[in-house]
Amino acid sequence: MSKVMVQLTIPVTGKQYDITIPKSLSVGEATDLIAEFFTGTTGGGYMPGSDAVLCDMKDGRIFDVNASVESLGLKNGAMVMMI
Repeated sequence: MSKVMVQLTIPVTGKQYDITIPKSLSVGEATDLIAEFFTGTTGGGYMPGSDAVLCDMKDGRIFDVNASVESLGLKNGAMVMMI
């Protein structure tokens, strides 16, 4: 399985994480997976809403939830945020 490692920023917490995402997932699936992970690791301290989205940190572009992670052309080290 091909994966990409990105730097994820969650502005509401002010924290950054290096995470690996399978390129075969849709952006919506990746967002759900990340949200579930952070809800569990923070003991419910951070619970993204059902409207959480992934965005490009450089230009603020919101990624299409139906697009595959691979189709975005993200490279290792890409900076994204969840809002």
